[in-house]
Amino acid sequence: MARIRTIKPEFFTSEDIVSLPPLSRLFYVSLWCEADRAGRLEWKPRTFKLRYFPGDDCNIEQMCNDLIDAGLVVVYEIDGKRYAEIPTFTEHQIINNRESESKIPSRVTGQVDASPTRESGDKAEGKGKEGKGKEGREGGAGSPDDDLAGSDDPAVPACPHQSIIDLYHRLVPTGVQVRVWGEDRQKLLRSRWREDAARQSLDWWERFFAYIAQSEFLTGQSQAAAGRDPFVVSLDWLVSPKNFAKAIEGRYHREAA
Repeated sequence: MARIRTIKPEFFTSEDIVSLPPLSRLFYVSLWCEADRAGRLEWKPRTFKLRYFPGDDCNIEQMCNDLIDAGLVVVYEIDGKRYAEIPTFTEHQIINNRESESKIPSRVTGQVDASPTRESGDKAEGKGKEGKGKEGREGGAGSPDDDLAGSDDPAVPACPHQSIIDLYHRLVPTGVQVRVWGEDRQKLLRSRWREDAARQSLDWWERFFAYIAQSEFLTGQSQAAAGRDPFVVSLDWLVSPKNFAKAIEGRYHREAA
């Protein structure tokens, strides 16, 4: 059952939204109408295609993947039935008091199905974001407790932004130093933290930054093209979804070339 929802003006300039293809942005908004008051919905990609894009030649599977990869939607399965959750839905929607309570079970383990159409498959821990989060603080790096209000899942610990920044500075000293850790950057790091339970540990981030420090390309030690300065990594660049995945896969290390 579709519902009336609202959209904020800043949605259109939010970094995680701007990075999506236009149809995927529209698809994301359509899922707000699909979601109940808790931001949960049954996950039926083919139904979504017929309901919201009946006259469009579009790849609904890719659009689903775009939202999942960006951390905007978390897909999970309970008792053989597949659901989805928009993690910060309640932060951005004013719900009519007459709207029925959610009848969809909440995530228990936070598992995310990496494929939008498979009935089963490899899964990873996940927790995402929607538009602008309320826990961000412009102009500051924040404190380890800044993210407490950002998760409605008590099983997911708050992202310790400052502690991770300190590890980055210590282990990747040649990287661009963090001077401003505003809302958009916080959302990127927060999403990488929530996506996988293994990353919800400072030990994991210490090992990750130590690995990054071994890359000649990321640390500015590679020979640059004529007329260009060597590339040097920054933390916000590193925790953006595509760069983060490539870094974990070792694509920026010489031995992977």
